[in-house]
Amino acid sequence: MTDKKHSPFATELLNTAPTQSKMAAAEEQLKKVQKKLESKAVKQQKQQKIEQQIASTGQPFWWMLLMFICSVLYLFPEAVFNAALTDIAGGHNSSDEELRAVELFGRTISGIGVTLLLADLLLRGKKVAKVGRALGYFTVIALIVWPSVFFGQKWLVDHFIIDASTPEERQQAYLSQVLRSALIEKSIQFEGIQYDPDKAHSGTEKAFLSVFGGLVYADDKLISELSQKKRMIMEKFVRDKAMSNFDSHYQNYDQFRQTLRDKYQAYAQGSAKYNQTIASSPERADEYWLDVQNQIKQGWEKYQQGVTAYEARVDSRAQQIAPKIYDYFERRKKCADRDKGRSRDRCFERLQDGYDREIKKYSIPYIPPNDWLVREEVSTAENIGNSLIAGVMTFGLYTALQAADAVTGGDAGFKDHRMVYTNDVNHYKRVLMIKMEPDFIKESGGYPLGIDSLHTFRIHELTSVKVNNKLQQKGLTLPTSWSLTDRRTFDNAVARKVRQQADSQWRNKMRAKHIDMAPNLSWTQFQRHSDIQLRIAKRMGDLYVQPTLADWNNRQFKQHIIDPNIQRKTTEYLNVLEAQKAEFADSGAFESTGKSALRATIIPPISMSISLALVLLTVLKLPMKLMELVQAKRATSAEKKNKPYIKPAITMMLLASIFIVPMSIGDNEYTMDDSAMNYFFDQMEKHDSASVSFALKWLLVTQPLVQPIGSAIDKNLGITKGFYAVSDPLNKFDLAVLPEHEITQVAANAHSDKLGLKLPLTINTNVANAKISVMNIKPAYKAGMLLTPGGYDIKVSAPGHQEVRQWVYLKTDQTQFTIKL
Repeated sequence: MTDKKHSPFATELLNTAPTQSKMAAAEEQLKKVQKKLESKAVKQQKQQKIEQQIASTGQPFWWMLLMFICSVLYLFPEAVFNAALTDIAGGHNSSDEELRAVELFGRTISGIGVTLLLADLLLRGKKVAKVGRALGYFTVIALIVWPSVFFGQKWLVDHFIIDASTPEERQQAYLSQVLRSALIEKSIQFEGIQYDPDKAHSGTEKAFLSVFGGLVYADDKLISELSQKKRMIMEKFVRDKAMSNFDSHYQNYDQFRQTLRDKYQAYAQGSAKYNQTIASSPERADEYWLDVQNQIKQGWEKYQQGVTAYEARVDSRAQQIAPKIYDYFERRKKCADRDKGRSRDRCFERLQDGYDREIKKYSIPYIPPNDWLVREEVSTAENIGNSLIAGVMTFGLYTALQAADAVTGGDAGFKDHRMVYTNDVNHYKRVLMIKMEPDFIKESGGYPLGIDSLHTFRIHELTSVKVNNKLQQKGLTLPTSWSLTDRRTFDNAVARKVRQQADSQWRNKMRAKHIDMAPNLSWTQFQRHSDIQLRIAKRMGDLYVQPTLADWNNRQFKQHIIDPNIQRKTTEYLNVLEAQKAEFADSGAFESTGKSALRATIIPPISMSISLALVLLTVLKLPMKLMELVQAKRATSAEKKNKPYIKPAITMMLLASIFIVPMSIGDNEYTMDDSAMNYFFDQMEKHDSASVSFALKWLLVTQPLVQPIGSAIDKNLGITKGFYAVSDPLNKFDLAVLPEHEITQVAANAHSDKLGLKLPLTINTNVANAKISVMNIKPAYKAGMLLTPGGYDIKVSAPGHQEVRQWVYLKTDQTQFTIKL
């Protein structure tokens, strides 16, 4: 034991002792505790670093990085919206639907931008110390801010600008939009403004057109001067616009004219087939008559077969019954030879009962016994001979009685015939032929015995009745008194049937083409038909004039289509421009027209300016954000205290870069000092607002620099296409919360009714068999249906697609609308 060696027993004991296991477990537990302490130390170190960052910059590095990435991502759709708004607001013919779509896009992006801005400003300190807490606060801000901004923008614009506008402002806005359109068509020119609508529009021209309406709207003096010349301006504007598109209008008309001629060719071919069918009635009558003759022949053959079968059946019965009847009469004779009395009577009764039972066996009508007797003629010589013999045998007594009978008017015992019975089978056959004739008539369908020829069968009354019934089953109607000898009535009935069939086939073909038109119309009648005029109206749109014919040359097209449209549209514009201001007030005839013009005049420049400022501000803030990220990695609280002036200085530099630098270094043909546009800016500074004038001028300078960038981004990324593809639920949600104005439709329609104005409404959709309904009027929708201008609630539905409901506004310059499912 002194050499410190363990015995085998002790070694085994130590290895199996509980102390060894406890020590191993303790070591494992110690390692876990050490790892927890190390992890806690690391977390504390990270938390201390985050707290140091928060103390220095107010936000942790990870949050600043997240906001920086979000700002970069937000910049792309904001720049795209700015470019899209410029394209639409500065376009030649922007529709209300296009403006609403881009407005929806802009409000969506604005809600995101304001959410990011407020989250960056409000979420500081302990609110962003932990990731989960920071994201929770961010979610709450997003749920509050985004809907508020999205709906708030629309409500503020409608409530404080559009709805609060005066009738005079609405009418003035309408005139400014008309003048903008007149400028585009070169119907008016402003000295010094070098705008060429024939050139491809760059960002500068689009920005100019976006701002021009607002500048004219703000210049009361110019509006007053132009109002005095509005009739001349309107006539020239409408004529220039019509004539500028004359070639395309006539080309469209010419293409449709050829299409209509092809349709008439097909119609004429159908009419020819119809006429051929009518002309074939004599041939059809011959076919029917041949069928009738075959029917009669078959009936005659059937009748003959019936007679033969009947005679065979009668002959068989006669063979069976002849000996029975002969035996009956033999027995009756014996009964008669008996003395009169009871025995004789019983004999007759038994004989009669047996006769009755025998007759029933043969399934024939009951025949009295005496009907079987044969009439036998008695000659005069036989009568005289019998009288002489009787007289001799009675010693003259019989002769005396004969004389007495003759004196009293009797036949003196002379008989012309007597009834006798026979065993001749042919006699019984003749009797049965007569007695069983009712059975034959029933079997033959009403024909009696004795028809001995086909001619007799044909002229029989029953034959005409049966033929008539058969013809009625085939749709050929004849009078009940008709007979086969009346061929003329038969031919007339066939002619009526042929015409009915031809008319039915024609109607079915026309119904398949959704047309209700008689055959054999001339080319002129065809063109003037109401259904054809509806199709022409659908193709011609708001150019349609009643009636439009398809054989005009270009001179006649101008005379009958373009000139009346120029007059009509000029009258429409002047009716609005010369209307009393009260008609632009709320519930007035032109309330919605004025509000729409005011929205198109004021909102695009405002939205464009705000969007442009946000784009530039975001771009210029990104370097500062990046610098803050670098500083957040190494910043201390001392650095923050020692340099409090950095952020204000950077902010001032940013504002100067956005609003001062572009005005200092950039100019274009619309903003140079010697430009005629300066007149409008000067007028706005004098009579309206110097700040608004500066903002519009800044917009004209800066927007053309930024717009191409947004267009390029959208072209490569397809942001607007992606948004429009998924915006339908958002659009429905928006209309459900803040519906569009619908309060003046009745008044507007009433005013249009006074003017007698009707426009063709056409709804296009992407589903072939979609059902289209106009919900706020009673008549069912038809493409090209003529309605008074105003708002209409359209519902489009189709199997397998979600129903879409949308308001459209029928105007002289917009009669076709597209609603996609």
